[in-house]
Amino acid sequence: MISYDLPDLVIIAADAFMGAGIPACRQVEVTSDTAVNDLGPWIPAMVDALTRPLTAQEASSGTYQAPVPPRIAMAGTYDEITDYFTGYLVATPTGGPWAWMTAGLPIVPPTEEAVARMLTGTSHSPDEVLSWTGWGRVPREATIEKVAVNAVMAGCRPEYMPAVLAIAATNGCVGYPGDSSFGSMYVVSGPYAKEIGMNAGFCFLESGNPANMALEHACQLMGVNCGGCLQGLTNLQRTGNIHWGTTFAENPDTPWDTLNVDLGYDVDESVLLAWGGKVNLIPFQNIEVKNATSLEECQPGTPDHWIAALKTGTQQRGGILLFAPDTAQRYKDTWGFDSIQEIQDYVWENVTWKAGDWYNNYWFVTHRQRAGYEAKTDPRMLGKAHLDLPPDTQIPQFNSPEDVTVIVAGGSGDAWTWGFGTPRASSIDDWR
Repeated sequence: MISYDLPDLVIIAADAFMGAGIPACRQVEVTSDTAVNDLGPWIPAMVDALTRPLTAQEASSGTYQAPVPPRIAMAGTYDEITDYFTGYLVATPTGGPWAWMTAGLPIVPPTEEAVARMLTGTSHSPDEVLSWTGWGRVPREATIEKVAVNAVMAGCRPEYMPAVLAIAATNGCVGYPGDSSFGSMYVVSGPYAKEIGMNAGFCFLESGNPANMALEHACQLMGVNCGGCLQGLTNLQRTGNIHWGTTFAENPDTPWDTLNVDLGYDVDESVLLAWGGKVNLIPFQNIEVKNATSLEECQPGTPDHWIAALKTGTQQRGGILLFAPDTAQRYKDTWGFDSIQEIQDYVWENVTWKAGDWYNNYWFVTHRQRAGYEAKTDPRMLGKAHLDLPPDTQIPQFNSPEDVTVIVAGGSGDAWTWGFGTPRASSIDDWR
């Protein structure tokens, strides 16, 4: 059964009202044309909605509480269980259809026995509560047992559970109610990646590795079932970028500190880096950002290629540089970058914009009063102090060198890629 009953924005608004505990809130549908100058055609409907006597439901006091679903959803055959979790396919006027409690793929039935086995992967209590806060929407909660249910459905093994919980603790895959391409990405650093057999070499962004793919699947399922992510409604993408939940491991064959050490953890601690919202990785191709001057620099590129690539960003956020191990070694040997910090400083000092370009930038003009645009410890960081500078003054694009994340992953040979986004780091070991 596919439903096309309501326009997208009506469904989005109704979901927001229900999330705030208001089951009946009047809506008036107006034009989506932002250039309209006359709201006259909609004024009568607005007046009516504001003055019409309240219905019994509208006059009810208190806050609506959604019914708590039963702990045991149903019993049946494998096909019956799969059909139940897929549910009625729901579509909107602009997209779909989408499944109800899945990512559109078959799932492993979350039997009591399977969930109990999954819970052996953590020492935390099944009743412990985690919170999801999704991009300004009402917070949602889920117990560790519910996270384990989603992990079973995704095909995870009990040893994956600490990573699943680390992803959950970062509000994994809650969706993004914007109108372009967004995503979420997770990188595991530390010995845990090898313990569970994650892929950090060739094809680390492709299918085939059970750990990488199961963690990605778990993230997608938790977003739907725990975070309230509704595809095409509270998660909007005109096209798409990386998958929701793209997960891979850092390659420990790096000439620099591994990410866990760079972030201040011990070398034997395992860490999850989580990106959400406007995060992307651009496919490798040096000559798309800057011509190569020799065959030798065609594949590995040069630091100038990094700068040209990262200058393509148009808003103040973090940068990502991802190197294959051989390329990372080349940059250390040929260009003298002996640490991640040296790369971060180089990028921060050279990825700059003219002040005049910032003054005309949409994100700076509309968001400059936000905390991210306040000058911080270094006067060169973008802030109000720059509003009267000469237009040709060079200003760093990022807030600080630490906003540049340097990752080593991939197989042998020369390759690198770049992207944008600022991660949050959390301990995987805390969830063992």
